[in-house]
Amino acid sequence: MSTEKIHTPPSGKSIQQYIDETPVWSDGTSLKGTPMTAMQWRIWSLAVAGKFFEGLVIFMTGIALPLIVRDFTLQAAQKGVVTAVALFGILIGATMLGGLSDIFGRKRMFIAEMVIFVVFLIGLTLSPSYLWMVICLFGIGLALGCDYPTAHLVISEAVPSKGRGGLVLGAFAFQAVGAIVGAGLGIIILDVYPEVDAWRWMYAAAVIPAILVIVGRFFITDSPHWLASKGRMEEAEKETRRLLKRVPQYPKEVVLNREHAHHHQKVSPAVLFNNKNRRATFLAAIPWFIQDLGTYGIGIFTPIILATTLGASRDVHSVADLAQNVMLSAKGTALLDMLLILGVLAAIFFVEGTGRIKLQIIGFIGW
Repeated sequence: MSTEKIHTPPSGKSIQQYIDETPVWSDGTSLKGTPMTAMQWRIWSLAVAGKFFEGLVIFMTGIALPLIVRDFTLQAAQKGVVTAVALFGILIGATMLGGLSDIFGRKRMFIAEMVIFVVFLIGLTLSPSYLWMVICLFGIGLALGCDYPTAHLVISEAVPSKGRGGLVLGAFAFQAVGAIVGAGLGIIILDVYPEVDAWRWMYAAAVIPAILVIVGRFFITDSPHWLASKGRMEEAEKETRRLLKRVPQYPKEVVLNREHAHHHQKVSPAVLFNNKNRRATFLAAIPWFIQDLGTYGIGIFTPIILATTLGASRDVHSVADLAQNVMLSAKGTALLDMLLILGVLAAIFFVEGTGRIKLQIIGFIGW
């Protein structure tokens, strides 16, 4: 009698297989691709909001800086702190808090980080002193830094594999959109209210949109991938059905393969630098560092550079002169940010056909 164990094929599919599956309707009609559901688009739009606010707040600081300097009578070192502290907050938020979504879940952190952003944003608009302003800018950066990895995880875990590259790149485009909107707000606000404290209204303009984003994030699905990683398979099936809700409904039922359930194991960051992953880590981190050096290190000072280059008055004798200089720099900044959007749109168009590495090489040749 044979004692050989008979292998039984596992029942059910993985979460990603359901997400990537091309719908086939009851009459046998099959689609050419996998269309995004309303929930998937909602998740994507609420995720890119974080990039939008990052561009809005960070680059608006460069536009508002001359007004802030006049309002608080800042010295050179203090000016440097104002421009750098939010970026430092992003660094701390991304490296130290970004992993919290693995512990508490994607949706919880997705909401919490935006609540933190709004609290500090309101504090910034009401800042009574330089020190309070620095604390609030750091808090804003902390929230945006935490949102940075969480938002991209939320997108990657909710969308089909095909087209994922374009959707992630599209999220990055909204950083430039935020910068352009920030410049536009600066121009409009200064035109209506050409006063030193106009910078407060620039930041305040983002409060209500951010609150709407918080509300929207309450009504998305949690990540089925994260739920499955915690062994919560029934919840993962329920959230997968919500994520893929269509009219007519497809798939009609979701039965996940229990073999895909695995409990999260804590992995040391040192794994990024072992023999297997070292090359990929460097190829991802070094280009990212160089890109951020140009985007943030130079971009945040673009308004000041343009104000001088385009002929803004060096001698400011009145608030009106100061407002005029700021408006001039804001217009120049908006034009340069338009070029950034065009570059991202080109990347979205070519990423699937050209490939990630080749497209990155082409970009750095231009850099």
